[in-house]
Amino acid sequence: MPLLRIFFQLFWIAYCSVSLLAQTRLLLGMPLELGWLDGFVFGGTVFGYHFTHPNQRYRILAWVMGLLGGLCFLMIHPNNFGAHWIILAPVLFWLAYYGFQKPGNTGLRGHPIAKPLTIALSWAWVTVFLPTPPEQWTDLFFLLSGRAAFIFALALAYDLSDTAYDQRHGLRTLAGKLGTERTFALIYKSLLASGICVGINTYLGIYGISAALALLVSLGCSGLWLRYIWQQKAWEDWQKPLIDGLMVLQFLLVFLFKT
Repeated sequence: MPLLRIFFQLFWIAYCSVSLLAQTRLLLGMPLELGWLDGFVFGGTVFGYHFTHPNQRYRILAWVMGLLGGLCFLMIHPNNFGAHWIILAPVLFWLAYYGFQKPGNTGLRGHPIAKPLTIALSWAWVTVFLPTPPEQWTDLFFLLSGRAAFIFALALAYDLSDTAYDQRHGLRTLAGKLGTERTFALIYKSLLASGICVGINTYLGIYGISAALALLVSLGCSGLWLRYIWQQKAWEDWQKPLIDGLMVLQFLLVFLFKT
């Protein structure tokens, strides 16, 4: 496998996670600056998605990135251990998801509804709460909810893409239980729920009309794109990166609309 493809498959999802951090900063009028938090999220995402990978090279790189992410974690509020526990919460979500053991097919991953909910909560917590001050969190409930609904839709699309693998390994997923059409119906409802949160956030003054329009356009594009790539069976190997790319698209649209 070409080295470039290995790096892309390892790091693309981490780039997506950092793009959502940047999107939150952009929505709330914060400066777009890279810091220790971005390093922690980047390294932690690579580790979280690949530390049990069957390919040894992937596993080694994932553990190296996890170590580097851990060093960045220690540099965030170095004298405030309470802040560390708040930041560490999504890591515990992921460990529960993988069952705290290899090969990562136990724990919450084995429960159909718990899997996408855990993924949605983890990503929303990381990308909404962590880049913002704790005193601001009570105002961000609908931003968190909208982000979680968006990620929940992507997690369901992931499950559809993984249907054959999950069946071979005896993993029960919500998409496998519902079937394709009912899963897409739930995906559309999740995207609609995210859109409703966008409207509420705009009403509350969390962000302006331009950002809201960008988010609504991205949600509409997401619904169309997820259905389209599911129908392209020749793209099977690239379905997951193309699903993840919707996070980057959402950030780019917000950036373009706001600037």
